[in-house]
Amino acid sequence: MVTEGKPLGWAPQDEREHFIRCTICDEWLDMRDLGEVLDHLHGQEVQEEPTSH
Repeated sequence: MVTEGKPLGWAPQDEREHFIRCTICDEWLDMRDLGEVLDHLHGQEVQEEPTSH
């Protein structure tokens, strides 16, 4: 069964697995919050995968 918004094959063991440390400013950020992730780009470009039509 596929649950919307849940990755297949991976389940966090605890709440800490949702966080990573920004390599530029050293702050912790929640990877579930896209806005927070985008704020930590610090001017870097987002690499997008090409879409095929």
